[in-house]
Amino acid sequence: MRAPVIVHVDIDAFFASVERVIRPELRGRPVIVGGGTEGRGVVASASYEARPRGVRAGMPIYQARELCPDGVFLPPRHGEYNRFSERVFDVLSEVSPSVEQASMDEGYASLRGCERMYGAWSARPAARLPFVREADGIYRRREGRAVPPGERAMLPEGCRWPAAVALWIKRAVRARTGLTVTAGLGANKLVAKAASGFGKPDGLVVVEPGREADFLAMLGLGDLPGIGRATLEKFHKWNVRTVEQARRLPVELLGDAFGEENGRAIYRLLRGQGSAEPQERGRPKSISRETTFWTASNDYGFVESMLFYLTERLGRALRRERLEGRTVGVKLRYQDFHTVQRSRSVGGHTDRDDRIFEAARRLLRAQWRRSRRVRLVGVGLTDLRPARAFQYTLFDDGAERSRRLDRCLDGLRERFGFGAVRRGLSIDLAEVEERAEPVSPAHAHS
Repeated sequence: MRAPVIVHVDIDAFFASVERVIRPELRGRPVIVGGGTEGRGVVASASYEARPRGVRAGMPIYQARELCPDGVFLPPRHGEYNRFSERVFDVLSEVSPSVEQASMDEGYASLRGCERMYGAWSARPAARLPFVREADGIYRRREGRAVPPGERAMLPEGCRWPAAVALWIKRAVRARTGLTVTAGLGANKLVAKAASGFGKPDGLVVVEPGREADFLAMLGLGDLPGIGRATLEKFHKWNVRTVEQARRLPVELLGDAFGEENGRAIYRLLRGQGSAEPQERGRPKSISRETTFWTASNDYGFVESMLFYLTERLGRALRRERLEGRTVGVKLRYQDFHTVQRSRSVGGHTDRDDRIFEAARRLLRAQWRRSRRVRLVGVGLTDLRPARAFQYTLFDDGAERSRRLDRCLDGLRERFGFGAVRRGLSIDLAEVEERAEPVSPAHAHS
């Protein structure tokens, strides 16, 4: 029997969960993370205690405060979230050489070809834990919840070793970070992602190969990965509400409504026919890093410090890929959503943080207007090529010292997380994060 070989891992209520790991006194309380906690921002993450009150990501903070007046409202701390995310993906990288990071809090790992390595895990106690059989070939288990004797079902033999690997991932993440993750196991990425959504929170769902269409039929049409709001609204206009109803539509009709290529993709999606492997990346044409502020800012020092932090992350990515670039670009998006992008050459190919940041800072200063609040800042590098051996110069201009420092910091951050070492202007961001305190509705400004 074939085994489900794609694991999708999704961190539960990521930002809120990180805050509760850092501040254990918040456990059991409704935690809402978002910018503009004084009322002008939006919710980035809400703990599961807040969700029954109707609090959801993307909701205005003032509305969340009305729905959950006893909640703890916190500003986001992106440095901490990146650090925890890296630890989670370090765990995934330990079980598979093929890992795709879909976002900061979710990713895929392929177990294809790993049966010789993990096949013996089917005899481990974890592989013989009872699951609840939701339907033929579809099994679910939640950590910390006993399965009632009358509902216990054992996984088929071929599904046991992948399930043991997924359980190991869940428990390793919990032990190393304090976070809980939900995992989905399927024959392809689409089914694995849908399975993890079906198992939240802190669950594991296994979909036996060949049962993909049956499993998706159990979900709401809006719960399928790839079915967005606009697509769902069009289905509703046709009075199509379920996956089974949508499957009856001919591919020609879907092509006319959504475009030929999108129509075929939706037709395959409804039948559980998704990509079978995490994406293998070729050499990128550009590398960039950007962040959106939850509250727009006209504080030049803060925006410049964030630009320095993003430049450090960009430089680390360049050196990981063994690339160097020549053209630096800076992107600014203002509070009114007007976006400007400017670029300039640094004169030669480089992967050094100091050279990239100096060019980026000049671009930022040229575009800075104190009268306009910035919502997003980003930095990128183009004209990439494989890094070449460093050519020493007759007179020391500090280039080699800067290069050694970058690589020393890369090594420390690989081992201890990116936030383990701060330098230069990014220290100012750390001070802002350290001063951040929980904001309760009673003490927030109206």
